[in-house]
Amino acid sequence: MKPHSSSKAFSLIELLIVISVIGILLAIAAPNVFSLLNAHTLTGEGTLLRNKLTLAQQKALSGNADVEFRFFKMADLENAESESQYRSFQLFMHNSVGEMEPITELLRIKPPVYINERMSTLIEGGTASGKYEVTEGGKKVEREYKGFRFKPDGSTDLGGRSSAGDTWYVVLVQGTENLGGTLPNNYFVVQLDPYNGRVSEYRP
Repeated sequence: MKPHSSSKAFSLIELLIVISVIGILLAIAAPNVFSLLNAHTLTGEGTLLRNKLTLAQQKALSGNADVEFRFFKMADLENAESESQYRSFQLFMHNSVGEMEPITELLRIKPPVYINERMSTLIEGGTASGKYEVTEGGKKVEREYKGFRFKPDGSTDLGGRSSAGDTWYVVLVQGTENLGGTLPNNYFVVQLDPYNGRVSEYRP
């Protein structure tokens, strides 16, 4: 009986050791896993924005009409962040009576990613601005937007930027620690040529 009991006790000790080792490994690996997941989200949202800018240009070309690309400033209520950042965007086009109406749904950037206003020339120097009613927290509210237009020939209504190589861009970052005007280690830049509407991206 004693050898049998010792065997059981030894197995239990082994199990506890294995569980402890796994716990330590998870504690070490968890920050890296979360970092990888956030980096994946940043890449995905940056790629989505690039694709929608390309779509806006295509709509302007095929519809022979101006298409306005609007960036909306909103809070992230789902994650209890009440401070408004540029977290969504939407495409608009002139209807038959000459009014701007949406041609896509409002697309929200997945948290913790958002557009850094201070580092994005398309936000600070956009040609369109105002307020528009959107759905936030289950209710209709007016939110501030800034944007620009693609013209029927595929160009934009943005002027050249001699101080920055005639390009315009938005910078996507993640986390509220990146609210300043300096680039973090991880970011995603979507760049726009104002003359031909070509969209490109840059990652560090």
